[in-house]
Amino acid sequence: MKDKDSSNESVKKYAAPALEKGLDILELLASEPEGLKLKDIALSLNKSVSEVFRMVLVLERRRYLKFDVDSDRYSLSMKLFEIAHQHIPVQKLVKAASIEMEKLAKIIDQSCHLTINSNNHALVVVQKDSPMDKLITIRLGAKAPLLNSCSGHIFISFSNEQQQQQLIELLQTEASHDELNNIISEVRNQGYERMLSKQIQGVEDIGFPVYGYENQLVACLVVPYLHYIGDLNTVNINSAIAATRKTAMNISLKLGATF
Repeated sequence: MKDKDSSNESVKKYAAPALEKGLDILELLASEPEGLKLKDIALSLNKSVSEVFRMVLVLERRRYLKFDVDSDRYSLSMKLFEIAHQHIPVQKLVKAASIEMEKLAKIIDQSCHLTINSNNHALVVVQKDSPMDKLITIRLGAKAPLLNSCSGHIFISFSNEQQQQQLIELLQTEASHDELNNIISEVRNQGYERMLSKQIQGVEDIGFPVYGYENQLVACLVVPYLHYIGDLNTVNINSAIAATRKTAMNISLKLGATF
């Protein structure tokens, strides 16, 4: 068995400082939607401007970063998102969901989107617009916190026991244990989540779990149900819930789930 010192020596031996520097830049800009100037990137990473300059240029040349001439800021491009979509499990999910979600949007006259749990945030990987003239659109790549989102409540409630415990431990700084247990109990008992949007007034979010092989939770199907004024709601919310449930089941079956 290797001792601690030899393990540390191995880590040093196989270190790749340039790669780590590039990853630090990507991770930093992932949390800065408005981007940062070169000097601010260097300051945030406790590096000199010259240390990060060439790395930033390479990342820009490889299209991981984009540069805004007007603001003099660098920000993440969509390339990482595109690469993630080339990953086979996500490809399979997108393929299985797209046609079913297009049907759903037309049936209920509402937009819908599919999310996955990405680094403890709900990440939109598929989105379909409502055929109505006035609609809610959630862009591809949009992220939402787990605690205050419909998708998040689904991931907290329907993940397997080990994943659920990890999420509870993570979120206990934002909510009490009782509050989290109440969310889990309510959502699991009804089999889905229905909640007023925390971001948009007049929208009620409907979310259903989507399962894959061995009935493991893989995604969440969400309809941001827009309450129109007058007679524009051609499909009432209860009918929309039933249609969303059926669509989530159809996608799950395509992914290998059994019910």
